[in-house]
Amino acid sequence: MGNRLRPSRPARLAIKPALAAALLFGLSLATWAMDRVSLGVQPMVYAFGYGYMANALPFALLFLLLLALCNRLLLALLLTLLAAAALYLANYLKLRYLLQPVQFSDVFVLRELHLSTLHLLSNYLHGPWPLAGVALLLAVLASARYEPGFFRARSLPRWVLLALLLALPVGNLASGRAWASRLYEPVRLRVVPWSPVLTVLHGGLASALLYDDVQYASALRRPADPAAIAAFLRLPVPPAPAAPAAPAKPDIVVVQSESFFDPAALRDIADTAELLPNLQRAQAQGLSGTMTVPTFGGGTLRTEFEVLTGVPMSAYPELDFPYLQINRPHIPSLVQALHDDGYAAYAVHPNDGNFWNRRKAFAAMGFDRFVSLQDFPQDARHDGWYLADSALTAQIEALLDKATARPVFVMAISIEGHGPYAEVPVADHAARDRIPVPAGWPADAANEYRNYAYHIANADRELGRLWDYLRARGRPFVLAFYGDHLPGLEHVYASAAGFDDGREATAQSVPWLLIGSDGGARPQGRHIHAWMLGSEVLGAAGLDRPGYYALVDRADRILAGPDGAASRATVLQGIESLARLHLLGQPMPAAPRAGSAR
Repeated sequence: MGNRLRPSRPARLAIKPALAAALLFGLSLATWAMDRVSLGVQPMVYAFGYGYMANALPFALLFLLLLALCNRLLLALLLTLLAAAALYLANYLKLRYLLQPVQFSDVFVLRELHLSTLHLLSNYLHGPWPLAGVALLLAVLASARYEPGFFRARSLPRWVLLALLLALPVGNLASGRAWASRLYEPVRLRVVPWSPVLTVLHGGLASALLYDDVQYASALRRPADPAAIAAFLRLPVPPAPAAPAAPAKPDIVVVQSESFFDPAALRDIADTAELLPNLQRAQAQGLSGTMTVPTFGGGTLRTEFEVLTGVPMSAYPELDFPYLQINRPHIPSLVQALHDDGYAAYAVHPNDGNFWNRRKAFAAMGFDRFVSLQDFPQDARHDGWYLADSALTAQIEALLDKATARPVFVMAISIEGHGPYAEVPVADHAARDRIPVPAGWPADAANEYRNYAYHIANADRELGRLWDYLRARGRPFVLAFYGDHLPGLEHVYASAAGFDDGREATAQSVPWLLIGSDGGARPQGRHIHAWMLGSEVLGAAGLDRPGYYALVDRADRILAGPDGAASRATVLQGIESLARLHLLGQPMPAAPRAGSAR
């Protein structure tokens, strides 16, 4: 009787594959639900369509690979779920703080995993997430210890499965990414090029990442367009006012201030005269205005790259982390132009020099020295998550104090103002608590704003201190100051009545200014792009603009002229193509002479 109830051998052999198939189906549901929750939508929106299947495929392949390697069914499932949970938690946090989903380019962050990176990421982890991760990790350890094997010893199916899975990436590379590009092509995934969030909504995060992977293969292969360059060079150029001749080559200090913008741009904030007095004093005396930057809430190095190289990020749409993706021994930059004029060049940043691969990138740009965290005194002041802006100013002053007859260029990158701001440390709680907040804002928005405003007030104070120091030295100087991007103020933007210009936070500009020791009057309120700032610095210093920088100045004058709006598309397309030549070190085409030299 017992033998008649026992399943037949074929039935017994089918149990394990059926169980694995059931778990694969459950895995596809679980990962899609995580995907939807990370986006803040209902768990089964767009379920069971093409995007659902394409999104499930990489998780299924990972599950099968782990099963073949570990020979544990539950362990393979748990490890896959752990990887998926980490991915979707990162997506949730990035959308929450930076308003952008995880993208394939974020894989470069994994190459930067050292103590500074882990410290930065840990600032964003609050609530139940760490406990949930520990619980899942304990389940993984228990499964690895007690779960029986799925395949029999010396099982042929196990090794066949493993061989097939390992052959997939090799075959994809050998075929020129053919099958991946067909599976993850834009029409099937309903890719929305101008909206990464909608792309993820339609096809899932994993699908979007693999689509990006296909695109990244040709990130730096975008050619220059001779027709776009010719059209740009044919545009009439308004003459520029003649700059006064400088008596000597000035020292140049450029300060990139972390997450700095003027909150007076918010409708709820009427005035910031008391919060940012030095910014407003400098705007009244120097060349200043607003600046379009290529990032929001994070991605400091994108703005930094544009300023230092003059290359718009839009010239390479698939390029998100230039210091990591451009592996060249020489990167043309403002440093090279200043070296040719006899300058010594220093970069200063109070963080690990390897963060974002700055040490290698700055060497390729030609900086004579990079002063990073390890070069700061052990007792350097901390404020916020990192070293204070006052410690950065002290290092700038120390470099300039050692300057001799040779003019000096200092590129200083601050970090005190880094978020997140809900729980960011402040050294002076009384000063923070005195900052006024609009009536009616909820407590979380008021706290976030005060924390942020406290740190940019410190940045403004250091701007005034550095300005006073440069004037007291008695040597000619040019001081540039700008914000790298707007901060990710989650609660403030939700509570405020919007911005004065009616645009979203992600479309806002940052302030920039140039102060010279000559004290000459300059036009106010100009709008530029971050890639123009290097040319502005050269002009303010009374230096010739070599090659590409002369063409950037040409673009600047056209956009600032009476026909700037009508010529905008032609200018940007021409500069993007010229920037590709510039980055490759190729000669610039000769431009027709128009107007006086700037």
